[in-house]
Amino acid sequence: MSTPTQTSVAADAEIVRRILAHIDAGTTDEGDGWREPVENYLNPARFSAEIERLRSYPSVYLPSAAIPNPGDRAERTTFGVPLFAVRGRDGRARVFRNACRHRGMALVEGPGCAHALVCRYHGWTYRLDGSLSHVPHAEAFPDLDMPARGLVEVDSREVDGLIVIGPLQPPASDSARQRADAAMAALADGSPWRDKLLPAERLVAVRPTLRSMNWKVLVEQFLEGYHIRSTHKDTFYPIQYDDLNVVETFGPNSRVTFPYKNIERLRDRPESTWTVGHRVTYVYHLFPNVVFATFPNQVLVITIDPVDLDHTTVTLYAMATPDVAQHVAADTDAASGARNLLNEGGVEDNEMSEGVQRGLHAGANAFVEFGRHESAIGHFHATLDERLACTS
Repeated sequence: MSTPTQTSVAADAEIVRRILAHIDAGTTDEGDGWREPVENYLNPARFSAEIERLRSYPSVYLPSAAIPNPGDRAERTTFGVPLFAVRGRDGRARVFRNACRHRGMALVEGPGCAHALVCRYHGWTYRLDGSLSHVPHAEAFPDLDMPARGLVEVDSREVDGLIVIGPLQPPASDSARQRADAAMAALADGSPWRDKLLPAERLVAVRPTLRSMNWKVLVEQFLEGYHIRSTHKDTFYPIQYDDLNVVETFGPNSRVTFPYKNIERLRDRPESTWTVGHRVTYVYHLFPNVVFATFPNQVLVITIDPVDLDHTTVTLYAMATPDVAQHVAADTDAASGARNLLNEGGVEDNEMSEGVQRGLHAGANAFVEFGRHESAIGHFHATLDERLACTS
């Protein structure tokens, strides 16, 4: 299965037209089916190869809303590499390897804000641009070249509400560098998502959780609506359609649209008045391991970090527009109702994924079956296979 390339995604009005046509016909978007070998979820050598290859390509690190102001910082371990991001006095977001240049102590431990970065072990101090500014008892280090001992920066850029990092290990060849550059281009064009993500500039919650499942199983749970009726019968199914999605791909990435039943109200209205803010959820998968989803009044950015074959750290960043964030803070009852629905739906998804992880070890199946209504998952696996196949 080759990786299709698309420079953008459909406008909201076109999405509405496609959804209404599917409702009338009792259909959904269809693509290629996919069979993923169970061995690919369980083999330690395969997992090691995935981590090595994921470090060789760019990826989304954080939403910009996680560090909105100068001095704001946030840390996250990505593909086994501890990193942190900090916003400088110049407004630029920078990403560094999370290690003091003295003894390697993790410099940033959790979110925070400060005028400088101070190692709590021995007090070595760094400016927000990463340069080393102070060493206590500097006379003990007569050969220390302070300009050369600043923090180790990771190539990064800020793109339409997201901080994107370059490869965490240097490309091994010119062809590998070209592939990494192409992958960066796919993440550096924010046109498919900027109008959905940028307005949600206020961070309202961050929730990291260790999950007992392979990272690919976690990605898969976001990319199909075939499970809505059976998994979410009392949460999402009363307000959404079962097995009705619009699936789009753009480069290695994808977008799956989940419509709400109230989209029917648009049928008799002029297209110029159509809005989808409370009528669809868009789920974007930004390859390889970041998903963001639009919900009424908030956007969730979800990072999926492989730990080992059976464990993954998931960090959820909840964001809203400034007006909504202020309203949510004032109206705690309304806020808790919306959060409860999403939380309950998330619990249901994770229960299913944990069950999948257990079942992978049962020895019943040689492969995992994804049907034509789950084609975004096939696109994800095909892209991963293509990257793993590039050995030079």
